[in-house]
Amino acid sequence: MRRRYKMTRLSKTKTIVLGSLFTILVTIAYICGQLLCDWDKFNETVTTVLAIFGCTAFWIEFKSNEYLNESQFIMELNNQFISNSELTQVEMDLDNYYEKYIKNELTDEMRNEFFEKYSNDKGKRQNLVNYLVHLEGIAAIVNNGVLHLDIIDDLMTYRYFIAVNNPEVQKIELLPYKNYYRGCFEIYATWKQVLKNIEVPMGEYDLIGAKEGEGPCQKKRSV
Repeated sequence: MRRRYKMTRLSKTKTIVLGSLFTILVTIAYICGQLLCDWDKFNETVTTVLAIFGCTAFWIEFKSNEYLNESQFIMELNNQFISNSELTQVEMDLDNYYEKYIKNELTDEMRNEFFEKYSNDKGKRQNLVNYLVHLEGIAAIVNNGVLHLDIIDDLMTYRYFIAVNNPEVQKIELLPYKNYYRGCFEIYATWKQVLKNIEVPMGEYDLIGAKEGEGPCQKKRSV
């Protein structure tokens, strides 16, 4: 049976107000923490703020519409992702990398090709950044208790882990700029617990281990 969220007019207004305040506070905190320290990351900051706004807007609609159910919310979140052809292309490249990895067909040449593509091409690099900050926006909503991870688990788990556990992505973006992806790091352990006995994609390159300098990513070749 589909769950429906019925709210009084007063509770709807309260939800919208709280959601708006939350978005404003998160945005101010993010801007203060990022821009005041490094103006070179302005573009990534703007993208992350937009992602936070987008996710919060979805949540407000989700909580305010008395007949909006979880499946509709998930569809809207998914559409926000797949409607962007550049994000879809990044996902395809990450998926191809992972498929080669699990089949033991991933060569050093393929690793180098991926690394060069997303580190030297400014357009491709920005697409990768946009993919990651989309995940960062979702992580911010989850980490602040606005949205439960199990609601979006089936939708975003694969997209999350094939990115954050990709050793090339770690080298290109996540590790050099880890302060800009705090949400992705903070949500990692919780997301692994949600998976329970399900194998984590590319667990060999565990994001937290990489951050602490314990993963094979730090011991293998560096381009």
